[in-house]
This record gives sequence, structure tokens and C-alpha cells, in this order.
Amino acid sequence: MPTHARNLIIGTIGNSSVHGSWSIQPAARTYDLLLINYGNQPGFGAADATHYLERKGMKWELLSYALETLPDVIARYTNVWCPDDDIRASPSEIDRLFALFEEYRLQMAQPAIAAGEVSYQVFRQRREVILRYAPLVELMCPLFTQSALRRVSATFGESLSGWGLDVIWPRLFAASEVAIIDAVGVEHTRPVGKGVMYQTLAKQNIDPRQEFAAVVARHGGFDARFHQRLIRGTIKLPAIRHPAARVHWLTRALEGLGVRRAVA
Repeated sequence: MPTHARNLIIGTIGNSSVHGSWSIQPAARTYDLLLINYGNQPGFGAADATHYLERKGMKWELLSYALETLPDVIARYTNVWCPDDDIRASPSEIDRLFALFEEYRLQMAQPAIAAGEVSYQVFRQRREVILRYAPLVELMCPLFTQSALRRVSATFGESLSGWGLDVIWPRLFAASEVAIIDAVGVEHTRPVGKGVMYQTLAKQNIDPRQEFAAVVARHGGFDARFHQRLIRGTIKLPAIRHPAARVHWLTRALEGLGVRRAVA
């Protein structure tokens, strides 16, 4: 299924994957799909994929495997999105995600979470803004430039669960290069902490919290109070607002001063 798309989704998919929402309308998409089937149904997802692999493992080790196995294939693409298989998004939303990512010259980003559970309330969608520059990008759906992906991939082996990686990645980029793209909201379809990954980790006696602590310690630690504010969503991040939202805000401000006229 050769194409000339500039964008790629790498999805690690299991038996209950909702990747079908990404794979419809192949002729109109601006992206290709590299699907890695880690489930127990051979061939599952192959018909939806531009590139396809089957291998058991966890998300970050499987992404490392893909980078090692298909380096020339992945190198063809400018931008790479790596969502979990429980992220539901339409092709039009995904196309917009890639477009805004390039428009604002980001290196790493994620769509906002419009529905479903989140680990960090700061990732909830704010419809009045286009994006917010962020000190953190969620593991469930990070988006990278090709060069940024290669840069962060050196850390994939540090945490089987991935916990802690999201804290250290933004340190590799400028503050203006990492963002939550609120203009695109996706759905997280499963409860946090209840997926196959956590069952697999428990069988191996791996505690994600311990992996988190070890990763951040190796990379200089972190501000626990600031991190809690991200979890609670009580921090205000620098934002780019929609033009209409700016006009609405200015209109209300002028009206509050007794100036009742249209704002151009």
C-alpha cells in the first residue's frame, strides 16, 4: 500500500484496539499507518495498515523495535504520532493535528483529551484556545517530528511502563516547541490504569511508580509540587487563542468599561 504521505501514525494495537477510527477514508488522509499487533489474533489490523508488524511487548519497546526494523520506512515521514490503541480520533481530526503541529513549528505535542479519563487534568480540552505550550506531553498520544522522535527514542528502554519518560522529554526542546493542541480533542476510551499494560506489568512485578522515580532521578529530578498542579489542572499555561475568542474577550472587557461598540 505505497503512498506519498508526509505523516505517519505508529500504533501498537491489541485485540480491543479502536484504531479503526484512524484508518477510514485512506484516499483522503494525509498520513499512513504503521500498526504493530501485540495481541493474540494473527493478522489483526493488517488490512488497515500501510506498514505492518507483529510482535509481543510493551508500547515503548515495540516502538524501539519498529525504529530498528524499519528505519528507512519511518525516515520517509516528517511527523510521527504514537497514540495508544484506546485513543479514538477521526481522520479529519488527525489531519488537523498534523497541520497545526507544523503550522506552529512544534517538535513535540499531543491533542487535548476531549472525553474519557486522564492522568493529568491539564490535558483536558480547552476549546477557547488553539494550543497551550506545555512542560509535559502525555504518554498515551505524543506527536513528534522525525528528528524529535529519534532524539527521545534513546530513552525508550529506561522504563518498560513509560512512566517518567513524559517528564524528561520536554527538557530536550525549547518551551515554544512543546504543546497541547486544544483545537483537536480525542477520546480516551478506557479507564486509566486498567489496561493490558498494567496487567502485564503486575505479572512481572514491575511497579510503574518505581520506574517513574528511577527515570526522573537519573535525569535530575523534578518539582513534585509543580507536577501535582499539572495532575490537578490548576496551572495556567501560555496559550494561543482563537482569533474569535480574542475578539470576544476584548468585547467583554470594553463593555465592562462602558464602551459598547463593535470591535473589529
